[in-house]
Amino acid sequence: MGTASLALLIVGWLLGWLLGWALGWGLAGSRPVLPTADSAVPARLPAPRVSVVIPARNEVGRLPELLRCLAELDPAPGEVVVVDDESTDGTASLARAAGVRVIPSSPPPGWTGKAAACQRGADDSTGDVLVFLDADTAPAPGAVAALAAAARGGELVSAHPRHRVERPYEYLSMGPAVVTVLAGGLGASPRWRWWRKPIAFGPAIAVRRDAYERFGGHASVRGDLVEDLALARAADRAGVPVRALLAGEQISYRMYPEGPRSLLHGWGRNLARGAGATPLPRLAATVVWVVAALHAGLVLAVDPRLLSLLCYAGFAVQFGAVARCVGRFRPVAAALHPLALGAFVVLFCWSLVLVVHRRSVPWRGRRVEVGV
Repeated sequence: MGTASLALLIVGWLLGWLLGWALGWGLAGSRPVLPTADSAVPARLPAPRVSVVIPARNEVGRLPELLRCLAELDPAPGEVVVVDDESTDGTASLARAAGVRVIPSSPPPGWTGKAAACQRGADDSTGDVLVFLDADTAPAPGAVAALAAAARGGELVSAHPRHRVERPYEYLSMGPAVVTVLAGGLGASPRWRWWRKPIAFGPAIAVRRDAYERFGGHASVRGDLVEDLALARAADRAGVPVRALLAGEQISYRMYPEGPRSLLHGWGRNLARGAGATPLPRLAATVVWVVAALHAGLVLAVDPRLLSLLCYAGFAVQFGAVARCVGRFRPVAAALHPLALGAFVVLFCWSLVLVVHRRSVPWRGRRVEVGV
């Protein structure tokens, strides 16, 4: 192994620890995980009325599990509203049959479908705290109450659900999920904006209604494809604190169960735009970490000595620590981290092609503009 290779591996490995500092790296009590409802606020405060808003477009295959989970929640939310975004597959009928209120929504010109649906659901609901859940999430008992309780202080709080994996191709999401968390960071609104900007995870967001109205709600990000990042920035500009957490075991989701094509389109919509919203120093550090981790695999393949093995193992430990935070991935997958990061590189390049050249992808029966 040459001096330059060793230097790249050492610098990349150290940057990996720096990028994942907020994860706590397994230290007890230091990881930013969604607290339980009982520990989020003092018990003497009265519980607010909670409205769960679910934007849904052609979600007949995913929505039943979420509605079942909501029906089993303890305590139950004040109301559950499904906002039907011009579905053509019976989503609205399914939701009505489950006994929840359904509101139709059509995105006006200049709006994305999800932003319009979320804003419509907020406007037509009555809760003091709004909890926005994607149709593919599965909250455990107490999860919605925990989200709502965490937002009672006036923050915009989001929780990154844990990935559930049922088919082999779904492991292609492991690399993007790990890199997304490292590049975006976790925790409360950062002090140094040149290093990390406020972020939010769109699948599970909670915010007090007065705070939501203070920053303009989803109307303030009406045309932004990556609406969760834009929502965090809008809240931050209005002085609303933003906190991004790991959901732990409280909320999970299975991304892109329809097949590899939906995975390709889903990550293609978001990766390049997410990179564009990342501060340059943090983006550069993330790139170095990815390159170094891939290089560790290459070095081990061509020069299988003890030093090469130790370097490879060092990156496997880092990758595995983050992977355990974001998904129910098998431990052996961390040992094959160059494959996962290689998949991330391919998906990111595909995302760049979509943004620069194709500028749109099919999504839920609708063409979604992704170009700049």
